[in-house]
Amino acid sequence: MHNKAFYTFLKKLLVLALPMVVAFICYLAIDPFKTIWHYDRYFEDNVAHVGLNMDFVCTENFVNRNPVQKYNAFIFGNSRSQYWQTDYWQKFIGDDSRCYHYYGSGESLYGMGKNIQFIHQCGNSIDYALLVVDAALLGQTEAKPGHLFCTPPRIVGHRNFLKFHTTNFIAFIHPLFAYTYLDLLLHKKLKPYMLEKYLIEQPIVYNPNSNEIVDQMFDEAIADGTYYTEKRMLRFLDKQYPDSISHPLLLQENIRMLTDIAHILHLNHTQYKVVINPLFDQIKFNPTDLQILQEIFGKQNVYDFSGKNDITSDYHNYYEESHYRPIIAQQLMDSIYSQ
Repeated sequence: MHNKAFYTFLKKLLVLALPMVVAFICYLAIDPFKTIWHYDRYFEDNVAHVGLNMDFVCTENFVNRNPVQKYNAFIFGNSRSQYWQTDYWQKFIGDDSRCYHYYGSGESLYGMGKNIQFIHQCGNSIDYALLVVDAALLGQTEAKPGHLFCTPPRIVGHRNFLKFHTTNFIAFIHPLFAYTYLDLLLHKKLKPYMLEKYLIEQPIVYNPNSNEIVDQMFDEAIADGTYYTEKRMLRFLDKQYPDSISHPLLLQENIRMLTDIAHILHLNHTQYKVVINPLFDQIKFNPTDLQILQEIFGKQNVYDFSGKNDITSDYHNYYEESHYRPIIAQQLMDSIYSQ
């Protein structure tokens, strides 16, 4: 009698577990976030793609290509730094520079510090560096949650392996993502809701050697006058605070992390610049925090483009309220290196 009850319970358990087992097999086979199998290239040109964890992509792509490229020049930051193009940067640094763009979506100070430490531990000489930062990055001293932001196991050690992949699997089986992914597979069509909810990303052009992305479709739309639609302009509405100053962010832990970064740069005799982003919100970077950055990295190496200025006063310089265009990054490089 007891055996019969046990087998009945086991049968019900297997029936309940079956969908999860099937989902896990699909997750392994499809690898939607490209975190399981090896990839020579993480993005295909001009093809819509699932949003990926850029810290993971940067790390794995670096490991794959570094033995040949032997990178010695790096741009660090959050997604706002992605438009600082390395081919333009090379005009200002040494002819021996081999550039790599190492950034994360919503990057934290914790993540940026870990990335710099990882490169140093790999034995690369960090001869040149750009640290493209803002209050959002500098204020975060802990790893961020979520499959797009969590720190890769290779960076923080394999003790994070289970947590990392559990986070990705949970994101995969979320009903909204599962529906969206199936919709894209079946209809091969990028729909507005996919972009609005950041489930699927628009087609891009990708350079795996420098790990750089170009939003070619955006720039083409701007060139032909179709980008700044009425709907898109709503994203700029009431998003500026020209008389505001950011709250002090750099407390003891932040300062420790920044000091660790500076130490690695000094060990490498790095020629570096620290750049504070010109954000559309026009909020001025806190002067006390600015002074701390100058004390850690040297006043001559820190450039503050925050607040109200010619760049932040013109929405044409931005794709939306958060990201400025490559042409602005070029202007900033011209300004920095001319000094």
